[in-house]
Amino acid sequence: MSFLRTVTGVWKSHEETSEKPKLEGLNTRYYKKSREAVIELIKKTIHNNKFANWKVTNVDEERGEVVLEKQGVSKSIMVITVFKITPIKSAVDVYCSKQGSFGDLGSSYKNILLFFKALHTEIQPEDQR
Repeated sequence: MSFLRTVTGVWKSHEETSEKPKLEGLNTRYYKKSREAVIELIKKTIHNNKFANWKVTNVDEERGEVVLEKQGVSKSIMVITVFKITPIKSAVDVYCSKQGSFGDLGSSYKNILLFFKALHTEIQPEDQR
């Protein structure tokens, strides 16, 4: 994580993935699985404690959203949205935010990268060319 991201984290308390991210590693991920299968793999990753201190608080399969909450001293929330591209291809975007008035000092960025690392123990993304 860059020094600049840590400094901007004094006032910035959220981070998100996108097609054209400002920071390396925050790009949308694509998977060769159906939306339903990816949602199940996300839930499995969390329930198997591969993403420690986080728990699933809400799953809306119709909208393709999974909401996670971080347990512990610094409370954070993560919204994972799974988009159906084709019947056998999905995209995943993540929004992570720290609760409170002070910035996150880059923890939202780190949490998104850790989430994808945990998810990739279950499923590998497509090459993103």
